[in-house]
Amino acid sequence: MKPICEAARRAGEIAMEFFEKELSIKTKSMRADVVTQADVECQRVIVEVLKAHYPDAIFVLEEGFEGGKIPHGETVFVVDPIDGTLNYSHSLPYFAVSIARMSHGRIVEGAVYLPFSDEMFYAEEGKGAYLNGRRIVNDKKPSMDRALLVTGWPYDEGKMDWALRSVEKLSKLCQEVRIIGSSALELCYLACGRFDGYWEIALKPWDVAAGVLIAREAGVVVGGLNGEFDLESGEIVAATSTLFEQLRSALIEL
Repeated sequence: MKPICEAARRAGEIAMEFFEKELSIKTKSMRADVVTQADVECQRVIVEVLKAHYPDAIFVLEEGFEGGKIPHGETVFVVDPIDGTLNYSHSLPYFAVSIARMSHGRIVEGAVYLPFSDEMFYAEEGKGAYLNGRRIVNDKKPSMDRALLVTGWPYDEGKMDWALRSVEKLSKLCQEVRIIGSSALELCYLACGRFDGYWEIALKPWDVAAGVLIAREAGVVVGGLNGEFDLESGEIVAATSTLFEQLRSALIEL
């Protein structure tokens, strides 16, 4: 097993041990932005497993990261131990372990593990995307009125109005909009064709780093609101090739 997948699976097993148990929950930036002892324990195990294989690796961790730029080292892991902690804390099964390996600023490997459904999404740059060892490609070509889109709420109250306007506008154009509450999960669902398009703002790098690579390797078009995707911008638009420009244009006009 790839070390990054081993670390994700180990963390997922720990998350399931804590699942539906009484948790100590702390609030971070706002009332919907929470952390539990399960997040901390999962993160500890991820670092432990990866350091055994990459002793000189640098870690950018959701729990404890103090901000600043992502280091441009040879081996940098960007880790979200439980993406979708609010879901997790309410015993909703829509959460994921997300780990990306970066090298000199490029995302070169990613693993997203969904413990509840036992689904391991994995990609390596230039080598395709996989779900439980099976190659996945989203080559669907839906029209916007038949598209199922997904987005998320920002953990920045100053950007909530924009997010609300975006949902209102796209809901009138597509078949329907979903909000699941885990960026990593949503990107992987897009990669395997369960969704047709995704957008979100005010994201952190660990929310999407692994999912972006998996989606791209599955044939999904990934960009920013006004150009190329930038991991540190906090903005993302991703969709099938038939929908990408239409989706981005609708968002730019807000």
